[in-house]
Amino acid sequence: MAIDISEEQLALESTDLLKILLKDRTTKKNIVWATHSYELLRKGFAPSDRITPSRVTGTYANLIQPRSEKSKYEQKDRTKIRAEVFTPTWLVEKQNGYVEAELEALDLEDYIQVRWLEITCGEAPYMVTRYDTVTGEEIPLSERVGFLDRKLQRISREVSDEATFYELVKKAYRASYGYEYQGDSLLLARENLLATFEDYYLAKTGNQPRLEQKKEIATIISYNVFQMDGLNKISPYSAKQEQSQQLSLFSDELEVQEVEESKTQIKDWKKNKMIGFEGLSSEESEMKFDVVIGNPPYQEEAQGTSTSDDPVYHLFIDEASKISDKSILITPARFLFNAGKTPKSWNKKILSSKNYKVCYYKQNSSEVFVGTDIKGGVAITYYDAQKMQGPIGTFTHFKELNSILKKVENNFDFRSIMEIIYTQSKFDLEKLYKDYPNYKSLIGSNGKDKRLRKPILGRLDIFSEEETEDCFKILGRLNNERVYRYIPKKYIAPHENLLKYKVLVPAANGSGAIGEVLSTPLVGTPLVGTPLVGFTDTFISFGAFDTENEAKAMLKYIKSKFARAMLGILKITQDNTKDKWKYVPLQDFTVNSDIDWTQSVADIDRQLYQKYDLSPEEIAFIETHVREMD
Repeated sequence: MAIDISEEQLALESTDLLKILLKDRTTKKNIVWATHSYELLRKGFAPSDRITPSRVTGTYANLIQPRSEKSKYEQKDRTKIRAEVFTPTWLVEKQNGYVEAELEALDLEDYIQVRWLEITCGEAPYMVTRYDTVTGEEIPLSERVGFLDRKLQRISREVSDEATFYELVKKAYRASYGYEYQGDSLLLARENLLATFEDYYLAKTGNQPRLEQKKEIATIISYNVFQMDGLNKISPYSAKQEQSQQLSLFSDELEVQEVEESKTQIKDWKKNKMIGFEGLSSEESEMKFDVVIGNPPYQEEAQGTSTSDDPVYHLFIDEASKISDKSILITPARFLFNAGKTPKSWNKKILSSKNYKVCYYKQNSSEVFVGTDIKGGVAITYYDAQKMQGPIGTFTHFKELNSILKKVENNFDFRSIMEIIYTQSKFDLEKLYKDYPNYKSLIGSNGKDKRLRKPILGRLDIFSEEETEDCFKILGRLNNERVYRYIPKKYIAPHENLLKYKVLVPAANGSGAIGEVLSTPLVGTPLVGTPLVGFTDTFISFGAFDTENEAKAMLKYIKSKFARAMLGILKITQDNTKDKWKYVPLQDFTVNSDIDWTQSVADIDRQLYQKYDLSPEEIAFIETHVREMD
């Protein structure tokens, strides 16, 4: 059962205590709800409304519940809208542990004053683990793994005097920070930190702390665990339109004035002053965190006509490195493979940095966050400004695949198969619009898109089901089925392999699991394309061969376990684009090849293993991880 904290009980003990925990030290008012979860309760519960004691006590006692007690619908809704996943305790222990291993040699005073920040902290599991945020089960004091827990545990072990114990506990709290956007989660986080103080104080002294001590700790918490929009460094809903009391010269209506958003302020306890959070990322900043930790939001909800959510986790990774010496975050892992929607320039920056390393990777995200499907998996990355621990470079999560890659790249004749991969056929728009000017409004990019895109076969009636003289045959997909359509040759622009033999493969396939067969129920297996066959962007093509035998050899290569193992280095989502094939080595598919392409796919695999001098362990890895393909 969850060990929820009753705001009613806090208020009964001391109205001041609850008021302190509701304080926003930036706006000098109360924190706001900043969530739509309660607005059906009407006045006083809108996202921009401030949380007051009367809104969480009396009639509304027990309104705010830990995540584990919320309805399944609300949990899923928050996950969907903010890509908010909830952090299991074992993951907190793992992330905290990576940093802890480097700090445990510090003496007690230095150790407790290491400044930590938990970003987008929710109920603050990285700070204190009173209960498992997923199950709600209470965690015994000795098994708690938050970074503040670890400080309090060490103080408890090494200090016997009660007064000294309390003074060091205050120092530990002053060096422990967190921020959260949503007011209900923030209040829970603050309550958890206060209750944690009571837990350790009682365990150490056998007595409950005095009310004045609780107020002192609550005050520190209200400064250090604060409400903030982490991307914009502002207090949520701090800018509201206000009516001016001055009438306009030309109207009897009150003027509406926009009030600026309040930039978040935090307390530097060493200098005993408030400073702007935004300034921490400046190189000249007087204050930095020693460690930033957390599980940041992964994406923003799609806006307007967009159907795709934009990632934001890379912004948190960047910000963490600017405001701290060390950061350790768990995020989607697609960027490790230069995949996904994070900017390619950003991916390259992180992968080539000597300050980052990957501590943990799990391709199946549901093994980390139950019931969550994050394409490409999740990873814990560790940044250390003072230590050269990279670069990450080409990331693979199997050591065998790493060693195979090195052997392949170091082979004397290594060239990438990307050299012979071609994308879709294209229109000759000048000729098309000359005969069909009305098509300009039906083709993408205001009629400028030459590419044969997925929906085009059903959009233009120039594509015929019947073959006529002097036509190209176009392969595409219509109503979730593979189809061929015919179009007069003059409307298709010249293409590298339009008149050649090639192998066509789906441009999207499977989930990204290593060794998948290259087929899906909707598109099907690779096939050999004959001359005079074009294709839409449902497919990519391999080769511009003069003979059908070369194309058949290419097809066997694509079906080989070896080639698909190499594809698995970068293909970690369904996307099967050209760049995913970067580490698949190009072969000679003619009769002069060092591979006998007349043999079975299994025998071709054996020849490839020998060519690249793979060890028995590397061969066993491929054979056990890559599915056979018919």
